[in-house]
Amino acid sequence: MKPPRSAAAGDWDLSRIQSLADELGNPQPALRFLAQYLSMLPQRVERIVHALDEGDAAETTTALLSLKISSAMVGALETEHQCRAMESMIRENHFEDAAQALPSLRHTTDRCLASRSNLIRAAHASLNRHGGLFRS
Repeated sequence: MKPPRSAAAGDWDLSRIQSLADELGNPQPALRFLAQYLSMLPQRVERIVHALDEGDAAETTTALLSLKISSAMVGALETEHQCRAMESMIRENHFEDAAQALPSLRHTTDRCLASRSNLIRAAHASLNRHGGLFRS
C-alpha cells in the first residue's frame, strides 16, 4: 500500500508526519514541527542563497543539510530531493550548477508556503485517520 500523499505543493508523504507523531507519542508536537518548518522555509532558502553567493561550501552544505533533514521529517519529498541534488553539486564543487538550481528550490518552497493551511489540514486529517489520535 502506498503512503498517503498530499497533492498540495508537490510530492508530500504525510506518513512521515505520522511516523514523527508515533515517535513522539503525540501528534501535537509533530503538527507544531510542520508549522514551524513551513514558517522557517523563507529563512532557510535565504541562508542557502547567501552561502552560495559567498562561495562558502561549508555553510552551503550545512544550510542544505538542515533543510534536507527537516524536509525529510515532514515528508516534503520534492524539497528533500532538490536539497540532496544541490548538496551533491556543492560537494563536487559545482557552485554554478547549484546556483542555477535555486529557482526550482524557491518555486517548490513557495508552493509549500502557498499551500500551508491545506498541508496542515491534510496532516491533521491524516493523523486523525491513522489511530484516532485527535479528539474533537
